Parts: sequence; structure tokens; C-alpha cells
Amino acid sequence: MNLALLRVFGILIAVHELNRLVRLLLQVTMVGFEEGESFTDIAPMILASVAIILVGIIVFAKKSAKLLRVFSAIMIIVSIVGGINFARVYLGLQYSPGVGFLLQRLADHFINMFMVVYFVSLFMGNMKTQEGSHVNLSLLRFCAVVFLVDGFGFLVHIGYDHSVPVVIMTAASIAAGVVALAKNNTLVLKAFAVCSILWLLWTHIEFVRTNMFGAYHVANAIVGIVLSAHLVVCIATFFIDVEESKFYLQKMKALFFKWKNLT
Repeated sequence: MNLALLRVFGILIAVHELNRLVRLLLQVTMVGFEEGESFTDIAPMILASVAIILVGIIVFAKKSAKLLRVFSAIMIIVSIVGGINFARVYLGLQYSPGVGFLLQRLADHFINMFMVVYFVSLFMGNMKTQEGSHVNLSLLRFCAVVFLVDGFGFLVHIGYDHSVPVVIMTAASIAAGVVALAKNNTLVLKAFAVCSILWLLWTHIEFVRTNMFGAYHVANAIVGIVLSAHLVVCIATFFIDVEESKFYLQKMKALFFKWKNLT
């Protein structure tokens, strides 16, 4: 069993659900309930989030591949049923934005990193750490597939947001995933992960700026950065080949101290 990949999956599940829970609590405490809504209406969502967070923690702490497989199988079924129900209700509406909007929503629902996590988790028992190799190929392939899937997810939105940064990040995400899978290249994943972290920071800063630095939006942005599942994947790329990461870190430290001495 690949323990590093198992732990990453546990962290992803816990962080993603903690993000949703904290955002929900922020909305309730800083914005308030919607009209006619009360705490009893959101209590089931809070309990469900806590349960999922506990699943992630147990998977990480106890290295429980069986729990992860059971949880993933349930989530795949829930996702499929949810997608079908959404499409059925949407197509039954008298007025709707069109089929294109429906396809976009379904693509967002099914083409994402968590569907990758759920399907890969079903085969976790067959993934082993390669003896004598300092490169964790299973973790490499997972991170590469996530970047590839994210890139295809961006493609769905390019028709609505075809700004230069979005197009560049879409192309870079797909290219990084393809190169990493084809060449088992860890460096391209690390390079894209750094760019992706900077993109995450920039988009949230822009979000706060366009909302006039309101307290709720600032808090929302901080949660979006700190509890980002994508950030977890980006950090995980540096554990694919720890020796390589240490080597480049030492080189960066040497360059930093050299620059500091020159100034």
C-alpha cells in the first residue's frame, strides 16, 4: 500500500470538508441566516461535514484504506445520483439558461480532483511504494492527473472567461499533467505547483479587492487559501521526490544568502 498517497487522500478529504464547514459558519455568523432559515436547517449539513472530516482524519491517522474505499464508493454513488437528479430537475424547468449551462454544471460536478480521489481509492491496495526508488510514482501520477483534470475543468469555463491568465493557466495545467505522466517528470509538477499557488493567492486577493476588502470577504479569502484542496495537491508534489526537493531547496538557500551578502 502506498502510505504517502493514502495520507494525501485523508488530508484532502478533511481539508475540503473543513473548508465547506468553515465557510458555512462564516456565512451564518457574519451575514446571518436567509429569510425563513434557522440553525435547525443547517444542523444536518454541519453534522455531515463533521462526519466527513472525521473520516479524513481517521484515514490519515490510522492509515485505513478500507474506510477510504467504503467512503469513496458511497461518494461515487452520491455524486452520480446527485448529477442525475440535478439534470432531471433542470430539464424540467420552464425557463433555463440552456443546455450549455447544464453541461457546464455537470462537467464541474464530475470532472474534478475528488472524482479522481474516489476512483483511485478503490484501487489503493494495488498501489505500492517502489522499492529502491526515491520517486513515489503513484503520488506523481495522481498529482499529474489532478492537474490534467483541473485543466480540462478550466476548458469548460473558457467560453465564459477567456481572459489571458485563465487561458495560460489552462494550457499550463494540461501541459504539466501530460508531460509529468509521459516522462515521469517531477520537476515540471513542482514548477507548475509554485505557479498554481501564486495563482491561488492572486485570485483570492483580487476577490477581496473587488469586494472592497469587506470583513466577510477577507475571512472567506483566507479560508479559501489556507483550506484549499488544490494547495494540498501542490504541496504534495514536493513529497514525490523528497531528495530532489531538498536539493533545490538547498540551491535556493545558497542563492538567497549569496544575494544577501552582495547587498
